[in-house]
Amino acid sequence: MGGNGSFASKSTASESGRRWKTVFVTKSGIKILEMKNPKAALKLPEESHSPNSVFAIFNKGGKGLKAIGKYGADGKKIFEIHTTDHNGLGAHFHPWKDGHPLEAQPLTKSMKKLIDDVLNFK
Repeated sequence: MGGNGSFASKSTASESGRRWKTVFVTKSGIKILEMKNPKAALKLPEESHSPNSVFAIFNKGGKGLKAIGKYGADGKKIFEIHTTDHNGLGAHFHPWKDGHPLEAQPLTKSMKKLIDDVLNFK
């Protein structure tokens, strides 16, 4: 099990072992994910099988952006953006280290652009 409770069933080397599916790819290459099991906890993957990727996930029923995760060349999560308030920060991000989120930080301009890209994907 990963740091935020995400885990893969069976092997993630094949599509059948993955909990997420890509439902759209934005012009900038951000993959919008959806849980295969609609009853599953809504979280981004701990690791990516696509190096240097960015994934986004919306709240159930498509009601607003929940999170965006950026993954490095090794497939490990670099940071995760959350759109909900955290101790008065509003939308914020958590840097990741050794598979765990660190303290919430204010968004950078490039992170705000990622949110805009996802929200204006159509």
